[in-house]
Amino acid sequence: MSRVDFRDPAQNLRAFVKLLGDLNPEKEAFSWFGGHVFAIQDKKPAQMLCGVEGFGVLRSEPRSDGKYRILNRELAFYSNPYTGQYLDIWKNPLTGEDCETHPIHNHYVGAELAPVMKMDFEGTVKEFPFTPPWTVLGDDVFQVFEVHTAYPSPMKPAQWPRESAGDIMRIGEIFQRTAKLAEIEDDSRTSAHYTGVWTRIGPYLPWMLMGQAEGHILYRTFMKKLYSKDELPQQLRAATEKRYPDFFQAPKLSDWGTPNDSTWGTYMKECRPKPAKV
Repeated sequence: MSRVDFRDPAQNLRAFVKLLGDLNPEKEAFSWFGGHVFAIQDKKPAQMLCGVEGFGVLRSEPRSDGKYRILNRELAFYSNPYTGQYLDIWKNPLTGEDCETHPIHNHYVGAELAPVMKMDFEGTVKEFPFTPPWTVLGDDVFQVFEVHTAYPSPMKPAQWPRESAGDIMRIGEIFQRTAKLAEIEDDSRTSAHYTGVWTRIGPYLPWMLMGQAEGHILYRTFMKKLYSKDELPQQLRAATEKRYPDFFQAPKLSDWGTPNDSTWGTYMKECRPKPAKV
């Protein structure tokens, strides 16, 4: 058992990877999430649109230079917000239109984390230490990791008038995890358990066919790290086995460098622009 100084970027990063996944690259880490999606529009109360439930399966690889490679696979289905039943056709309460749902199925999402991160901000590379906040309260530790971005949308309105929310993609994601401090500081463990919440703010999803309508959507979900896929809810396991069976395995270390998938990227690969409404 050794105390962790979360102010130290290298120790912070190691603890973060231990919490997020597993320090052993031979092991996979499953995480479940589930909750609801809301529409946020000016001068209106938030409106529940649908439910969402899914999971990720992640592998991490420690590097000799102190960096960690994160290789993840993400899958989620949209559901009736009251019954939880997964939907193939969803009636948009904002427009009354029947829409074909498009599950989140990102086959590869990779990232490299380092004690000193380097990022390009509008052509200027800036360096900053990896020190996302941890709060220790008694036996518990609370960790927050958030990402806020704005970048040119890959889905151009001219080509996708009904699916694209506009020229700029603005997305914010906040992950709040709670764990036992003893598990984080136990050197005999390569992984630590957590429960938490995932909040996401972003544009309407392309399959909702909202075009450039005013407003955005908000995901509000719980999340929990699992010890195996057997802990996944039965409906989620069954749907995955039927439609995306290879999503039960994390990417391999040899997959590193594969282009990242996204909701918009998979939609554009698999779907064609819907004709304009007349």
